[in-house]
Amino acid sequence: MKHTFILFLLFSSFFGYSQQKYSCEIYFDSGKDALSLTSTKTLDSLVNKIPSKNKFTISISGYCDSIGNDKFNYDLSLKRSHTVGKYFLNKNIKTDTLFGFGKTKLKYFKNDWGKNRRAEIRITMIPLIKNVEIHTSNSTKTINEKVVNKSADTTENVIESFIDTAKVGDKLVLQNISFHPGTPEILHVSYKTLEELLTTLKKHPSLNICIEGHVCCDIDYDNSLSRERSLAVYFYLVENGIEEKRLSFKGFGNTQPITQERNAVERQINRRVEIRIVKK
Repeated sequence: MKHTFILFLLFSSFFGYSQQKYSCEIYFDSGKDALSLTSTKTLDSLVNKIPSKNKFTISISGYCDSIGNDKFNYDLSLKRSHTVGKYFLNKNIKTDTLFGFGKTKLKYFKNDWGKNRRAEIRITMIPLIKNVEIHTSNSTKTINEKVVNKSADTTENVIESFIDTAKVGDKLVLQNISFHPGTPEILHVSYKTLEELLTTLKKHPSLNICIEGHVCCDIDYDNSLSRERSLAVYFYLVENGIEEKRLSFKGFGNTQPITQERNAVERQINRRVEIRIVKK
């Protein structure tokens, strides 16, 4: 009973640990994607808040006002995200996700309307798991981050195994790719799978893939969320050295379910990201 109680305290302490988050907005001139002096100072201030020893994720979202056509605004919003991403790279900080939302999410009106030409930056600190001793009547054990993630050291690269035997047109569901609900923001638990995909693409330089996003239920009629999620995976790979010409992305919304969605488990199965082999 004593052993069980101590374990409960350990895991209650870990899961009760709240993540520290920092965020800010910066603004751009009409039709431009260059950082102003004011925006650079804002980003400098944000970087100074990040503890040097902590792990963290960075998400950058670009936006536009409503002037201009959809394609122009979408491309410009992506350029604004990339501009901020390059700022962080110059600080030796890698970003995790870059998004472009065009003029689809207007936030400001009247006198503040110009602030819709913006980029939103969100930094989430990843809690460190400290060594914790568990005392039992027979022994003392130490649980640390390596033990918690032990499976990550021994798990076979399923993606590479698939690539070795796959033909052009074959598809693989990327396991354990998860997003914040209703958003294209990748959860930290997804990065092991993304790292496997990145490693496989680097080992197979002639390999080209299409990243295909899917959602469940009746929530994505215009395919936007599924497309943005596939785009998030695309940006992760590009930012980590994979050439853009080797990648493409597409969102299918809820048009290609692989289960009947009779329960929560089947709905989760339909919320997926797949890779399709385009060239080997």
